[in-house]
Amino acid sequence: MIHHKILLSSIFVLVTILQCKSTPSETAVFNLPSQVSFQLKLTNIPKEMNGESISFSYTFYLCPDHKAKDCYSPILENQYELGKIKSNFASLKLNQSLPKEWTHLAIRIRGIEKIQGKFSPGHNPYWYSPEEIHKLGPNITKEFRFVSQENKIPNRIQETIAKTFAPILVFHKDKKHLPSNIEKYSKFFANKEYPLPEKDLRRKTIGQKTWNYVDFPDFLPTQNPTHLYYHVRYAETTVSGTQYTALPGFRDNTNYWYEVGNGDMVVSYYIWYDWNEGPTKFGNVHQGDLESYALLISKNGKPKRILLTGHNHILLDTDFRNINSVNNHPILYVAKGNMGADGGNPTSAYGGYTVKLNAGNFLFNYISDPWDVFPTFDPKESILIVPTDLSDKELTSVKIGPGTLNPKGKTQQINHDSNELSHDEIANGQLNQTPTQFVDARRMVKQRIEKLVMWEEPGWVNQTSVEDPDGHHRVEPTLSSFFQFQGRLGKHPRTVLKIGELKQYGESPENAPFKTNIEQHYTFERPQSDRNHTDRDGNYGPKFYGDDSTPQK
Repeated sequence: MIHHKILLSSIFVLVTILQCKSTPSETAVFNLPSQVSFQLKLTNIPKEMNGESISFSYTFYLCPDHKAKDCYSPILENQYELGKIKSNFASLKLNQSLPKEWTHLAIRIRGIEKIQGKFSPGHNPYWYSPEEIHKLGPNITKEFRFVSQENKIPNRIQETIAKTFAPILVFHKDKKHLPSNIEKYSKFFANKEYPLPEKDLRRKTIGQKTWNYVDFPDFLPTQNPTHLYYHVRYAETTVSGTQYTALPGFRDNTNYWYEVGNGDMVVSYYIWYDWNEGPTKFGNVHQGDLESYALLISKNGKPKRILLTGHNHILLDTDFRNINSVNNHPILYVAKGNMGADGGNPTSAYGGYTVKLNAGNFLFNYISDPWDVFPTFDPKESILIVPTDLSDKELTSVKIGPGTLNPKGKTQQINHDSNELSHDEIANGQLNQTPTQFVDARRMVKQRIEKLVMWEEPGWVNQTSVEDPDGHHRVEPTLSSFFQFQGRLGKHPRTVLKIGELKQYGESPENAPFKTNIEQHYTFERPQSDRNHTDRDGNYGPKFYGDDSTPQK
């Protein structure tokens, strides 16, 4: 009987908690006014906006659960005309009634498409929560100040940094698709459209029903040199829609702004592959592949952290001293797949290990059993693509392993006839260090990175500069379409499972400046804290922890 009463009491408490959690309103705890007076200001308006008509929209949402069916359907929406812009300043004062129940308010400037991607007014829309309205009171002033989206870091500094930290890329010797370049497709840049999946949030947030892609021809030229694409920016970069009060899905990758902050910079690199042939022969084959990594650099040009991405995840974010490098060039390993697959090209800071990937469910895991298989730094089994300025002398004795000053550590010299190298593995949360080894890598060099290509701000390509320290935004004709294109790079814009072929065709990648996953370029993501991705079996985390003696000078 006692147990029965306890059970009934527990059920009552649980139901009460669930009811409280599912309450559709977050405003009950706040004593909000029925009406709020907004003083909206536009300052530093670009000259291009003179004569353009501007308006503001106020959109209220009731969205305590972002996955709810009607979450993104407005419960109240009003639009107010500001009129035509006549100077670099404009303002509008109005009174806005508040709904009884709401969770998100979005105030959006409309009519500024002419300068989209060139000048940012800050977060647009700007988001308010009931809690913020409660704190600010019935009279609120909001200033939207336009700033140029030009990169304030001179090209010569960007070029120097990009050259300094270009990677040493390690591949299995039989890797089929090596990094190449996208310029060879410049004559085939024809914009096509495909319907967005029904679950795509852009259908709800901006009414976007289709998206763009380019269908490249299936040809591989005899000469297909490796180009490395890069962008250097201040680490304090903000993208509209990333504030905590914003509803997910409203991120605007064309609206961002830079701040000098403490002077730290992020250099982002993109590596282009013509094909991704998946971690197995069954899955994720698609045309085009952009893999990326980034380094956090001090204002004095010293490497602080590295961030590696792949499979739509941050694979690794760690101290630069926890990886191997030669004269600031990080050594990065590109995986093959298993079952003879060429691989999905994910990049790791460590070699000689595997990660078993999740194919989506038990059946797919059983059929395809996808793996990332990272090569070892072994003259017999692997090949290198290296920066042009890396000399044979620097490749004579390459340090692989922590090489720390710990007296318990051991080192051993190996040569071309050595066996495969093994790396430190994490066991029960601890790193079991193996001896540091030194490899003569001169004969491993397959080719060199022929060209470093700086990424121009998409909205400023071939436009007259305003604040750019170099005074121009000139871009080679073979690159201009690539830099400005919003969409997917390749003929596979959507994932398609073809049972008859026993093959899944994955999505071609989003163009780098407009990537909508958690990769780092033009986003609030940057190397910042220790983190790594764990998959079905294994992880991409550190295989050793280094110190100041680990980077090889």
